[in-house]
Amino acid sequence: MTTTVATTVVVSPPSNSPAFRHLSSNSLTPPPHHPITLPGRISKWVGSKNIKFVKLRRPMKTMASLSGLLGGMFKSVDTGESTRQEYESVVAAVNRLEDEMCGLSDLELRERTSLLKERAGRGDSLDSLLPEAFAVVREASKRVLGLRPFDVQLIGGMVLHKGEIAEMRTGEGKTLVAILPAFLNSLSGKGVHVVTVNDYLARRDCEWVGQVPRFLGLKVGLIQQDMTSEQRRENYLCDITYVTNSELGFDYLRDNLATEKCR
Repeated sequence: MTTTVATTVVVSPPSNSPAFRHLSSNSLTPPPHHPITLPGRISKWVGSKNIKFVKLRRPMKTMASLSGLLGGMFKSVDTGESTRQEYESVVAAVNRLEDEMCGLSDLELRERTSLLKERAGRGDSLDSLLPEAFAVVREASKRVLGLRPFDVQLIGGMVLHKGEIAEMRTGEGKTLVAILPAFLNSLSGKGVHVVTVNDYLARRDCEWVGQVPRFLGLKVGLIQQDMTSEQRRENYLCDITYVTNSELGFDYLRDNLATEKCR
């Protein structure tokens, strides 16, 4: 049995799709009065009930291109080349700073964090600080973890910084990628939350890649299920905080239902 849907359909791409791809949600939106008839193999997955899809209030750029399951439905495929071209100049700017960063001592590299914070405090945009911030993180990662983020990982960090979605295959370094925009956005002094799905991953990421921002002089916090209100407050005040989606949601509810301030 097939199911006919006459509204915007948002489907997660398969996990084995290419690493970095963008796709405008418009490419998943059927023309007016032309519903999409899902093939049997998809309708078997979604069932025969009427399904309502929520249309986003603002356009969202997701990963392109869809291959595999959806490849036969949507012929327009972006292999990621357009994305690489879009960020090519910024990646080149980061790479030009690599020799300079390599020549800095650990103390001098750490001092770059303070200088970047001062520039952000003076009103410099985070976009203008991005090349130097990413170059600093790349060098720190080499020294602390022995890992040098590749250009494609730099692109992933830039995509996340723009508030878009970066899809990567298993083993392509998502955990390390997250440090790049996390460090950059922490320069504003507002704090950054890195959200994952369970306590183990949050603790692992905080202890492992969290070494990089700590090396650069930032405070890195962790929220775990068994923490007290005082511990949570202290960790949320850090420059970068690792937390699970469930803990973040329940802490929001607790804060708005609390009758007394945490002391």
